Amino acid sequence: MEKWINNLLVDASPPEKRKFKSPLVFVHGLWSGSWCWQPWSTHFANLGWECWAVNLRGRFGERAIETLRQLTFQQCVEDLKRVIREAPFPPVVLGHSFGGLIAQKVAEEEKLSALILLSSLLPGGDPMASTRALRLLRLKYLPLIWLRRTFCPDERDFSRSWLASLPERQRSDISRQMVPESSHLVSELFRRRVEIDPGHFSGPVLVVGGSADRVVPVTALKALADRLGADFQHYPEHGHWILQEEGSEKVVRDIHRWLMQRLGEAIWLAESPDRG
Repeated sequence: MEKWINNLLVDASPPEKRKFKSPLVFVHGLWSGSWCWQPWSTHFANLGWECWAVNLRGRFGERAIETLRQLTFQQCVEDLKRVIREAPFPPVVLGHSFGGLIAQKVAEEEKLSALILLSSLLPGGDPMASTRALRLLRLKYLPLIWLRRTFCPDERDFSRSWLASLPERQRSDISRQMVPESSHLVSELFRRRVEIDPGHFSGPVLVVGGSADRVVPVTALKALADRLGADFQHYPEHGHWILQEEGSEKVVRDIHRWLMQRLGEAIWLAESPDRG
């Protein structure tokens, strides 16, 4: 169901019986929206979690394109902060791809129960973070970035990198849901100027990735986990779009189990009878 938090449209998935104090706050990546989280929201809601899938600015409303022309990384950070502050208990934040970079920045200042980074983009300063696919895309789309145009990448480019581990028909379905993106945000994808200080992170961190990822190498994700002092889990058959790839239900169960192990009794609602 739709939920409005500080002028942001959030897709809320309440469980039949809520078991946990913290909501799960999902943050999507570039050219995407809350819709990409729908399978995971369903799985986690079935496990007793309340799920909030955030739509960043420019995904809704009559003036979406005009909003996107001005949308900056810092504005995304401030919007996510406001969503987090609406939670009745420090939330668990899950960020995918570019959403993982936004989530890392927010975690510097906001109290979270846990931070989970899925195929996350890395902050600046890591030489392993740029793949050949990203370097080629940067050359191709640099003129549009210079002109400050909102744009979608060519469907073939997006499919061959972001969606490479999905069947062809599913790639087409996802590509049709893509939205134009802010050139300011795409610039951060390629130039990686965002710096992160993990010294202020308040909760445990889990980094998750796939060995078949063509956007963020699994070696770079392992280096990110080491830098953040985070736990690390990788899946050999998964690529960048781990959210909707075959077998992603196992990833959900593994994340749920990790949360139970790392957060323990502190995360359960007092009246919940099921603590297994």
